[in-house]
Amino acid sequence: MTVLSILLALSGQADKWLAPFIFTSSYVGGSLRAKQASLTAIGLALSIILLSWSVTITWLELLQGTVFILAVCFIVMTVIRAIKTSRELRIAREEIARLAVVNERLRIARDLHDVLGHNLSMIALKSELARRLIDQAPARAVSEIMDIEQVARTTLQEVRESVSNYRQPTLESELHGASEILAAAGISYQYSTNIEAHTLFPTAIESVLAWGVREGVTNCIRHGRAHQCSIALYQESSMVRLTISNDGVVLKTDPDSIPRTTGNGLRGLNERVEALSGTCESAVLDGRTFRLTITLPYSGNSSKKRDAQAFSNDDAERSHAG
Repeated sequence: MTVLSILLALSGQADKWLAPFIFTSSYVGGSLRAKQASLTAIGLALSIILLSWSVTITWLELLQGTVFILAVCFIVMTVIRAIKTSRELRIAREEIARLAVVNERLRIARDLHDVLGHNLSMIALKSELARRLIDQAPARAVSEIMDIEQVARTTLQEVRESVSNYRQPTLESELHGASEILAAAGISYQYSTNIEAHTLFPTAIESVLAWGVREGVTNCIRHGRAHQCSIALYQESSMVRLTISNDGVVLKTDPDSIPRTTGNGLRGLNERVEALSGTCESAVLDGRTFRLTITLPYSGNSSKKRDAQAFSNDDAERSHAG
């Protein structure tokens, strides 16, 4: 098009040679990148100025041609960029919506696993205990059955809350539930802490700690043959650390044969912890002890902690033998 414009200008057809320059400017604005298109449009404008020395053209026509070339190029560039941006935004919105659906499905799956795994384990344990006591101690068997009914109702409510993204477990309730289910399973339970009973954690941190207690205790019941389980919650200078240990790992001849795979529960717990910039580690110690450690960044108000020292063993440890 530029060559055609130059030929038309040199042939003396002054009324036709500006139009191809404008068409060329439009094509350049729509097909080249911004920097390249701008430089090309400026080059076309300079070409018109140089050709004006060889053809008969007024200053007004020269000015109009130069302005038209630059204006058309930049207008087309703006329109094309707006169209591309609109398309990219639409694609981005669709991707965000898809990711939101995926994240919501993962959240529901994670919450249902944590809720159902713990509560169904408790129902199974209490059902077995009630079956054994029904002849020897009918009154206690009735009490266990009533507990099963209550757990079932609680599970239904928790599932509904999980689906509606309303459930936020509390640390106190999970510790209480841990003592109950471990006692029903005949597992000795110890809890130690250096944090005051009425210390208020941020909701997000307390929720992750509560899920950690639930997952650790559930794994102790379902996947091990534990006789002892200990939970330790300590606050240090700028972090809070939760440690759950049990002796339920089956000792094998070859230490490498101990499973090290991460189940759905630990995977979901790790996602919760990472969302708060914390760490979640699980390890087998001495071939028998399984330890789950959750560390979260937290700097609490010093007025909410003990004055100078942690609880003594008599005050900080509670043992529940089944």
